[in-house]
Amino acid sequence: MAHEFIEHLLEDHKAQRRLGAQLRTTKDPQQREELRQEFWEELYPHMIGEEASLFAYMESAGGEAKEEALKAVQEHHVAKMVLRELMDLDVEGDTFMAKAYVLDELNRHHMEEEEETHFPMLQRMAQKEKLDELFEQYEEAEEEVED
Repeated sequence: MAHEFIEHLLEDHKAQRRLGAQLRTTKDPQQREELRQEFWEELYPHMIGEEASLFAYMESAGGEAKEEALKAVQEHHVAKMVLRELMDLDVEGDTFMAKAYVLDELNRHHMEEEEETHFPMLQRMAQKEKLDELFEQYEEAEEEVED
């Protein structure tokens, strides 16, 4: 069984997949606005939390873990840019749906990499105590964003 930190991240991913799919298919402008805000609230703090915990730890480990962390942080950078742009768009404009699609695709690709590569790597690298510590760091960083 995976550590509760990994389980938490997987639950976040489930919510992101659901919201991303809804956002890119809904036709109702008011629902788009609500989903856009929900997606922001689900995705942005999650990325900040991962960077402060999971990816900081992997980067400090060096080697392949560092390489993976550096790539993941760059993927976050791109996703944050697209997410910010999406937040500024008119939900009824033509570009909104295209941007929502691209963001969802970027995020789905990134989550697959995390689930297939990063999470197993983290579990091999870190003992339970370290994973507990990383989970705390994640939650603290996430809370700072939400404040």
